[in-house]
Parts: sequence; structure tokens; C-alpha cells
Amino acid sequence: MPSAAPLYITDFADERCRFDSYWPRLRELDVPVPKTALVPLETDEEEIRWDTDAILSFMDRNGFDRAFVRTQVKAATVRLREGSFIYRPEADVIDRVVESLLTQNGEQGWPHGGGLVVREWLDFDFCRHPNHTCHPSVRFFVDDGDVLGHTPPTAERARNVCDDTYDYLDPVIRSVDLSTPRRYAERIAGEFSETWGVDFIMDTTGTWYCPELNFNGVYWNRMEERWWNMCGQGDFEPWSPVEIHSAALYGTRPDDSDDGARWW
Repeated sequence: MPSAAPLYITDFADERCRFDSYWPRLRELDVPVPKTALVPLETDEEEIRWDTDAILSFMDRNGFDRAFVRTQVKAATVRLREGSFIYRPEADVIDRVVESLLTQNGEQGWPHGGGLVVREWLDFDFCRHPNHTCHPSVRFFVDDGDVLGHTPPTAERARNVCDDTYDYLDPVIRSVDLSTPRRYAERIAGEFSETWGVDFIMDTTGTWYCPELNFNGVYWNRMEERWWNMCGQGDFEPWSPVEIHSAALYGTRPDDSDDGARWW
């Protein structure tokens, strides 16, 4: 493993994994981000409540006829469109989508972090197939002011979105390069001393957006009995999430006496 690769042991309840732990700093940078509103979740022993009117107000203020919703920690884990796509600015639609989001993530054991993240719906539809999510994207790894690397490693890999692209999008796909998101990643690295995976997605206008950061640590997956990276497993490429794992973790994994509710 490259000696410069930093490593943190953590879990999904770690407050650094919450959207609002980095959003106030990210939104102040000269980096394109989706318009966003944070909506608290109120939880008691019987139910989780949210402010539907606050979501409607956000959509109305911005003239949005659709929106994306996730929790402070993650989007819908199983059925993304059912649990994260608000397809119409109506209270019953919003409540149905948010309920699906919380149910899906709850069944998977994901914490919600105490809030919803509601965002403009950006057009990433490069493919005719409705269930495909094909779009150029790249993840940079930053630490203490430096950009360590990225995956995929080349713009050619980023262009490989789908063979069924719309004809009018072909020039946009052919012009993909990673210089613009790298410039944005360098700005983010300069403001964040922590270790992060920084995601960028290109929309159908050719604009790169930074939708989120992912805390770049590892947790012990009890079911699979191996370490997983908080940023996902990625490609077997230098500086990918896989390569940031460390053999030095051998012997430090939790034993059966540890709290079983923890993710690692």
C-alpha cells in the first residue's frame, strides 16, 4: 500500500459521515453543487416525523417540479427511484417517498443521522433505459490539502457510460476530461484537512457537480468478515478504495464481545 494513504477506523454512526458535517464548508467554495435544503427528522419510540411543508416550500421557492431526497447518511439503498425521487411537488407524493426512504434504509440498518437532505433534481440521463444510471463520474481522494488520486484513473473510463446514449449527447460524452473536476477537488482539498472521497458527476449539459463527500475510513464487515472502505470498494486501481485498505489492520478487528450494533 502507498505510504501516503491515510487510514481511519470508523462506523456509519460517526458524525463525520453525516452530510451536515461537511456541507456548510462545501457550499461556500467555488465548486458547483446542487441546490439543497436540510430538513430535520424527529424521532421517538413510535415513529419518525418530518416537515412536509418545508420540502414543498423548498421546491416552490426554486420552481422545482421534482427533487431528490436522502438522509444525512445515505440515499435509498434498494429502490432508489421509489425512495429518493420526489416526482411531483405534492404532499402525499413527498410523504410516500420519504417513508420508503426511511423504511429501506432502516431495514438495511443504516442510521438516518437525524435529518433529510432535499436537493434539486439534476439531469444525469445519458441513457434511454429508465433504470440505468449511466453518466460520467469520478471520485478523488483528498487529504490534508492534497489530491492523492482518483478513480476511474482516466477520462476514457469516465466516458464509458452506455452504448445507448441519445445522439445529441454524443458531443458532450466525447468531450469528457477530468481537468475540471480535478480543479474543483483541489479547491476542496485546500479547505478540508480530513481524509475524504470527493464525488463528481457530470450532467447532460457537461457541468460537473460535487454532490457529496464520503469519509474515507474503514469498518469491519461482520457478515463478510473483512474490512470495507467507507467510500465503497471501487476498482482495483492505485488509490482506489480497495487499495486504501491496509494489511496493518490485521489483528485489530472487533471480537464477539463488542457491541453487535456497531458496523465494525
